[in-house]
Amino acid sequence: MGRIDPIKDVETLLRAFALVHAEMPAARLRLFGSAPKGRESYLQRCRALATDLGIAGPATFEGRVEDIRDAYDAGQIVALSSVSEGFPYSLIEAMTCGRTCVATDVGGVTEAVGDTGLVVPPRSPKRMAQACLALLRDDERRHRLGAAARTRALENFTVDGAISTFDEIYNFLSTGRPVPTVPMKVDTGDPSGDLLPWKAAR
Repeated sequence: MGRIDPIKDVETLLRAFALVHAEMPAARLRLFGSAPKGRESYLQRCRALATDLGIAGPATFEGRVEDIRDAYDAGQIVALSSVSEGFPYSLIEAMTCGRTCVATDVGGVTEAVGDTGLVVPPRSPKRMAQACLALLRDDERRHRLGAAARTRALENFTVDGAISTFDEIYNFLSTGRPVPTVPMKVDTGDPSGDLLPWKAAR
C-alpha cells in the first residue's frame, strides 16, 4: 500500500515475490497505490519487470483504493521495500489492522515495527522473500505477531497519543530545564543478523 515510486523500491518487492511465488505458487502480491505525477514511467517499468519475472498474473497493480482498510484486509502480511522512509505511516496503518509486516531497515521502520514484524536490509530480495515465506508458512506466528502489532500501534502511535506527547515535550521545554540524555544502547545479541525482528535502540 503506497505510491508506486522509486523510493519505495517496488522492483525489489517484485523480485522478492518472484522468489516467494517459486516456493509457494498460491501466493499473490497485491499492490495498492498509484504513481505520482511524473513517475508514470516507473509504474510501467515495474509492470514490465513483473512480466519479465513471470509473475504478471499473480502480482497485480490495483491502483488507489477508496477505503484503505480494504487494502490491508486483502492479504496475510504487508511488505514495505522502501530504500528511504521518515516515519512509515503505512506500516502503522497495517499494524492497526492487525497485519504482520515485513519491512526494510530504513528511517523509522524499526521503531515502528518493534518486535511485531520482521525487518530486513534494503535492496535484498532474497532476505525479504525469506522473511515473507517464514510468516506465510507459520499461521500461529503470523497471527500472534499481527495481534501484537495492533496492540503496539494503538498503545504508541495514535493521533491522541502523539498530541499528548508533544504537549508534554513543549511544556517541559518551556520550563527552561536542561534536556535529559539517554545512554546509547548496543545490540549484542544474534550476531548473524538473520531475520532480526527488531534492533536495539541506538
